[in-house]
Amino acid sequence: MSADPAELHARVEGVTEELRAWAGQRSDIRALALVGSHARSPGHATAESDVDIMVLTTRLSWYTDGTNRFPGTLELPPLRARQWGPVAERRLRHRATGLVVELNFATPDWAATEPAVDAGTLRVITDGLRALHDPHGLLARLVGTCRAVAGREGGNR
Repeated sequence: MSADPAELHARVEGVTEELRAWAGQRSDIRALALVGSHARSPGHATAESDVDIMVLTTRLSWYTDGTNRFPGTLELPPLRARQWGPVAERRLRHRATGLVVELNFATPDWAATEPAVDAGTLRVITDGLRALHDPHGLLARLVGTCRAVAGREGGNR
């Protein structure tokens, strides 16, 4: 596939719109976000960059038990399945675009801001996040808290 930045951006936008529609139909999905290089300002992602998606769900085991509950546009079996602390990663290829989509599943507690934001979560948020589905405001609160924390830490250097 072409490495043209505009064409890559259009393909990623198509994938995120599909995932946004999927999340909007699922009552268990409390939030969905694009994170990583594609969520940062233009020019950070390359044709080799995967599309990193954070999925906050009340039914974590439902997506991690080996049963196909992913959008139909994603090929199975997963390219990779890993556990990163409270986050369950499933890497899949998008059928139409060929892009690798990394779905990272966690419970809504991943976005907790009290008593403090987890260091790993803070790193993900400050590295780039674009909310795709946030009907409960979980991501908005988390991003606001992370910006405040990063501002305080930046002022202490």
